[in-house]
Formats: sequence, structure tokens, C-alpha cells
Amino acid sequence: MKILVFGAGVLGSLYAARLKDAGNDVTLVARGQRYQDLSEHGIVLEYFGSDKRTATEVRLVKAMPEDEHYDVCLVLVRKTQLEPALEALKVNTKIPAFLFMVNNAEGPQAMIDAVGRERVMLGFASAGGERSGHVVRVMEAPGKGVVIGELDGTKSERLKQLMAAFEAAGLPVETPKNMDAWLRYHVALILPLALGLYMAGSCNYRLALHKPLLKKALRGVFEGIKAVRAHGFPFEPPALGWMRLSPDFMFMRPMFRKLLASELMDIGGTRHALSARDEMKALADELLALARSAGMKTPVLDDLYRYVDPKVPPPVTLCLQREELCPRCSSEGSQI
Repeated sequence: MKILVFGAGVLGSLYAARLKDAGNDVTLVARGQRYQDLSEHGIVLEYFGSDKRTATEVRLVKAMPEDEHYDVCLVLVRKTQLEPALEALKVNTKIPAFLFMVNNAEGPQAMIDAVGRERVMLGFASAGGERSGHVVRVMEAPGKGVVIGELDGTKSERLKQLMAAFEAAGLPVETPKNMDAWLRYHVALILPLALGLYMAGSCNYRLALHKPLLKKALRGVFEGIKAVRAHGFPFEPPALGWMRLSPDFMFMRPMFRKLLASELMDIGGTRHALSARDEMKALADELLALARSAGMKTPVLDDLYRYVDPKVPPPVTLCLQREELCPRCSSEGSQI
């Protein structure tokens, strides 16, 4: 496939490299210092938890091509970057499909208005990481790759082609029936936990170990789930139906607390939350707007929302680890 990748951050770099290595014709839009780094070194990926490092050369452009045809354009930007991105994307009328892999709780209308309903596809990237100079350090969720879908939920020919391209690149693909609902429920799940991280002093280990903080964050999750559900969106994936139970049900799951206190959460969740407070605030505004439009009160989310402001001090500052230092607090020099 001939693929344009818009966004040269962690995820854009990861997918541009993987798709190019799998034999696709890939062009990456990059600007400023990132363009210079890519020109000199290529896309350099390091994988957390291994010694694996790869370097991939891709074609680079500094701006959205106006007159070039591509089979698809992958859009990998933060939600707060979407509005200016849409202004840039709509100059190209020759691209038949734009796959927006963007956190989103308000729906695809802005994308539809910019490029047309027939060109909009929605997706999500199950990976995270950070940039260190020209090197991109990535972590992929075990057994996960990408989640993609058409607005109408059909298995179109272009969706099948994209699935084949991702899978050939070693990236498993999920295709929900309702991608819009999937993205809204995803925000309802992760946003309260991100706010809980801020409340716990930006430490996922502390959040996992501090029972009152964790219970509060999980009650925020249930408020968010109810806000999305109130608008008639089906549970997506359907397994989310168990969320009808009380928040204490999830709190009692040791595996959930273990996940929160893991390197996967530290790298894939906490580091993004720390570097993207503006995006977390924007997503919180969208989720709360859903609740307000449904006439819902959200006392827990309202309280958690305060901590998106870094000037608001967290209620807990001591690490609760007893036998060993918390990996994050230890790196910051904290004492138990």
C-alpha cells in the first residue's frame, strides 16, 4: 500500500517504520527538529524490556502533500493537535481514506466536516513510549496491535487492505462494530485513571497501593461509563457489559491492581499522562460534556478533575511501598 503518516511522534514513528519494513510505500510528515533527526538517523526504535533496536529509512516531507495520491493517510496526533491537523489534511482531495488514530470522546463530526464522511475511518494504537533525542522508545501492549473500523461498522475492502497491511507488519488488528463507541468508552476507562494518577502525585505504583485513591479513581471510571451509556452507545467491546456492576467489583480484582503497579502502566500510561496534561484536560472536558448533556451529576469526576491542574497539590505524597522502594519514587530520590 501507499501510505502517508501524519504525525512523527512516538506512534507515528512506530507505525511508519513497521509498515515500511513490511514492504509498504511509506511517507512521513515531520517538521522542525524531528525532521532533521529523521533525515540524519532514520526512524530509530528501541523496545522497552529488550535489547532490540531498529533503524528504518522512510521518505520524509515537511508539509501535507497537496496533489499526491495515497491509499490511506494515518493520522496520529494528540487530541489537542487535531484541529490544526484537520486544516492541513483537508488540502489533499486525492486521498480516499484518513484513518484517525486519536483519543476522542466527542465523536467524529469535526473530522467529517474537514475531509468528508466517506473518507473518515477511526482507530486506536495499543502502544506507548517516549522520545529521547532522535531515539523513540516504545512499548506495545502484549498481544495487542491496532483497533480500526469504518464509521458504519462494515468490513469494507479498504478496511480489509489495512488489516492485511498491519498484520503483515506484526500488528494484530481488532475491528469493533462501532468504533465511535469504542473510542468513547476507552476515554471513560482511561481518563479517570489518568486523573487518579495526578491525584496520586503522578505515580501509578502509589495509586495501585493506596486503597482510598484507587477506589475514587475507579468510581470515576464508572461515572464515565454511565455518561457514555446514557447517550445510547452500545458497550464496545461488548465485554464491557460487566461494568454495570459496582466499582468495588473492579477494585477487588488483584490482577487489575497488579496491572496498575506494572512497568506497562508506568511506560504506557503514566509517562503519557505526565507529558500530555493538556490532552487529558481536553478529554476530561469532552467526557464531562457528555455527562452534562445527559443531565448526569458526576461528583467524583468533578473532584478528580481538579488534579489535572499541576498547581493543585496531591492529597498523598508518601510512597506506600514497604519492602522496597517504589520504582518511580526511588528514581526521584524519595524516601519511605
